[in-house]
This record gives sequence, structure tokens and C-alpha cells, in this order.
Amino acid sequence: MSESQNQSQWERVGGEAAIKAVLDRFYEGVLDEPQLAGFFESVAVDDIKPHMAEVLQVVLGGPGARTDIDLAGYLTEAHADLGVSLSDFELTGKVLLDTLEEFSVPDDIVETIEGVLATVQPFVVAA
Repeated sequence: MSESQNQSQWERVGGEAAIKAVLDRFYEGVLDEPQLAGFFESVAVDDIKPHMAEVLQVVLGGPGARTDIDLAGYLTEAHADLGVSLSDFELTGKVLLDTLEEFSVPDDIVETIEGVLATVQPFVVAA
């Protein structure tokens, strides 16, 4: 087995420093979208980034990733009063996937994140 086959997706993407760079760019992209920027008017994006980084750490198998997170409950609570539409969610996903492409994230890791986006959509989009 090669070294890359032994590494977690977290390690292969570049770990904490790479995730920080991706999230910095991702939130720049989100804030550049008029449809999405309003969601962040009353919250500091820098306060959200650590939560998103923690989710990605769990999803990508980062070291010390929490295993006690109820992701469905966490996301439902975090987005409950925001009124996120399917269109908002899809645009956010597009910004994230475009950011991953910009950073040349390997296809299998992008596919993992796409799968997670599909899984969490019902917990983020308002009923």
C-alpha cells in the first residue's frame, strides 16, 4: 500500500491548514453571493468557521475527530430559524464544490463531501 492509501482524507487534503484556507475562500464566495450574504448579516463568519472545520474533521477522518456529534441534530438546531431554501442550499453547495476544485482537492474527497451534502440537506433546508 502506498502512503496516500494509508492516510485519511483529512491528511490527504492537507489537514488543518488546508481546511482553514478552503473555509476562508468558501466563506468569501458565500458572502459574494447576494442570495446567501443575508444569512450572515447578524453573525460573525469567523465564529462559524470552527464549527464547519469540526464537521469536516469528522467527515474526512481528522485526528481527534469527535465521534459523539449528532450531526443531524446539530445542523437542524443551527439552521432552524434561518429559513434556508433548497435553492440557498444548492448554491452554498456549489460554492463549496467550486472552492474544492479551486484547491485541487482529489475527486474521491469531493465525492465524500458531495455525499455528505446530500445526506444533510433535509436537516438544513427549511420544511
